[in-house]
Amino acid sequence: MNIYRYLAKKIENDLGKGKIIILCGARQVGKTTLVRGFLRPNIDVYYNCDQEDVRESFEKANLEHLSSLVKKYDRVIVDEAQRVKNIGLTLKILIDNFPEKNFIVTGSSSLELANTISEPLTGRYFSHLLFPISFLELSSQLNPLRLMETLEERMIFGSYPEVVTTQDRRDKQRIVEGVAADYLFKDILNFGIVRNPDMLKKLLRAIALQLGNEVSVSELSRTLEVDNETVKRYLDLCEKLFILVSLAPYHSNKRKSIAKMKKYYFFDLGIRNALIQNFNPLSVRNDVGALWENLMVLERTKRNSAQDIFPQYFFWRSYQGQEIDLIEDTSGTMRAFEFKYKKDAVPKKVREIFLQELGGKEFSIVRKENFMEFVL
Repeated sequence: MNIYRYLAKKIENDLGKGKIIILCGARQVGKTTLVRGFLRPNIDVYYNCDQEDVRESFEKANLEHLSSLVKKYDRVIVDEAQRVKNIGLTLKILIDNFPEKNFIVTGSSSLELANTISEPLTGRYFSHLLFPISFLELSSQLNPLRLMETLEERMIFGSYPEVVTTQDRRDKQRIVEGVAADYLFKDILNFGIVRNPDMLKKLLRAIALQLGNEVSVSELSRTLEVDNETVKRYLDLCEKLFILVSLAPYHSNKRKSIAKMKKYYFFDLGIRNALIQNFNPLSVRNDVGALWENLMVLERTKRNSAQDIFPQYFFWRSYQGQEIDLIEDTSGTMRAFEFKYKKDAVPKKVREIFLQELGGKEFSIVRKENFMEFVL
């Protein structure tokens, strides 16, 4: 199955505008496949910076040498660019001297991680984030009935492209385990900013086991026997490496939220389940509600990104224990969503608080029966 990625159209629209196009995303999420789709024989060129000789070539930041790499071509694709030292300076030289060319650059981590992109390239680039496959993208290939049939697979094995296109469940599990073991921490080790990868894995397992709950930095610190600042630094790192995404608590002047701690979700549920070694069917799991909440938060984020909608995201919890899973604030207009995989009820008081006291516009319950309206 050849799945159309919505970023393909956005990247195509960015070509010819004199800007470097930066595509970020986790390893194995489909960046290379996507950018290779823009290559034309004998006109364009592809460089893979995982290869040492290529990496060293781009580290020679002098105009004559860089000119020899790009002058013959229209589109220049630089894959895994975060592997190149001072890549920001190299790209600045290229775009300043060859503004007529199209440069597409990919990275498996947030390239700002090494503080080498944002300052040298100020005003010189467009950036995009490639997520794992979304239901929105699958909907272009599958009818609603078939899309519904894939729901449990997405909750258990995640949405990496190879996982989605593989049929056998055992093979899906092996692929996810391979990504988690072989690729997940590769960038972390390459950057040399984590002294203890095993501790980081323990941190992620702890997050995985309390999925859907607020995360206490001090509690993690005691569990892992490290200081609070180390825990905060590692959590921030996991967001920059597209392993985790955080949700902050919503506060209002009228009714202050008790919540002060963030919630963390996984960019891909397959990685989460691999970390805790649980690929059991939903019928025998006790974490279905948490899986559903994680899936819906990320799928909504993917859907909004595809439509160029970028709200602020929050959760809310009151002193009385009332909760709202997700609040979207788009230019002051707030919508609330509660995620219930089964037909559980939501207290009427929660709806009233959101609409009347917090000033919200809409309150919706997202269940298995109606989730497509939420993610497509």
